Amino acid sequence: MPYVSPVRSEQARATRRAIVTAAAELFGSQGFAATTIDAIADRAGVGRKTVFASVGGKGALLKLTWDWALAGDDDPLPMAERPAVQAMLAERDPHRLVAMWTDLLLDVGVRALPIEPAVLAAADVDPEARELLEAIRRETLAGATAFVTHLAGTGGLRADLTVAHAADACWGLMNSLLQHLLITERGWPTDEYRAWFVRLATATLLDPGLAAPAPRSIAVRDVPAESRYEAVVDGRVVGRLTYETGPRLVVLLRTDVADGHEEAAGALVRRAVDDVRAAGTHRVVAVCPFATWWLDRHPDDPVTR
Repeated sequence: MPYVSPVRSEQARATRRAIVTAAAELFGSQGFAATTIDAIADRAGVGRKTVFASVGGKGALLKLTWDWALAGDDDPLPMAERPAVQAMLAERDPHRLVAMWTDLLLDVGVRALPIEPAVLAAADVDPEARELLEAIRRETLAGATAFVTHLAGTGGLRADLTVAHAADACWGLMNSLLQHLLITERGWPTDEYRAWFVRLATATLLDPGLAAPAPRSIAVRDVPAESRYEAVVDGRVVGRLTYETGPRLVVLLRTDVADGHEEAAGALVRRAVDDVRAAGTHRVVAVCPFATWWLDRHPDDPVTR
């Protein structure tokens, strides 16, 4: 068996990550056609041959930038096996399922938006890009169909909708350009866009007679001795947010919540921000990916700037 050096493997992965990141930035800022391999190599700080050896040509780079934008990282774990999707598969309440699907679309949309116009434009001039666009549309429809099939299995799908017709409707809504038009172009706050989207998806997909679930009461408590907040539902700890306090900053380190209690994550970060604001002596910064995402959605809070 040939020996594989972990150090070399990590170096190769870091090089590949730098190349794909550079390609994504250039595709997003100047488009597919105007971006050259030389420009990508220069931005990544590598040679032209390294780009081809590590990833491939422009078509392969475009595909990888899309795949990474969709997943949020370069981990080869399929979307269907990622925690957010697994949590949706475990959820049985149709209303919560629609809300979770909306949050997933918002999360993906933020990352996909810079690269999606490049894919659309490239499809007009490049056969590989055209194949990629067709694959994206097939995969998106497959994802919409899987979501609607699960929704139907919970008993929540409207009686006058077939799975295929509902999947088509979801497929049309799974478009980051819609998110861009209303949030970026029209200035809608993200929370307002999310509430509107949930109402739209609920009216489109769910039986009108289906009662909305009673809101879960989430209690959040600070445990200073352990440097963490805990979210409690029905007497059970369902989430934790660990933090570190410095002379001027409160650093949010990690958020963990139990499956089916994803809303607790937002409650934890909200409590941390509220406490810092009330004290008036610190600012909040985040290392935790979820907390970073949450703070990005609340840029007007003075303790997050």
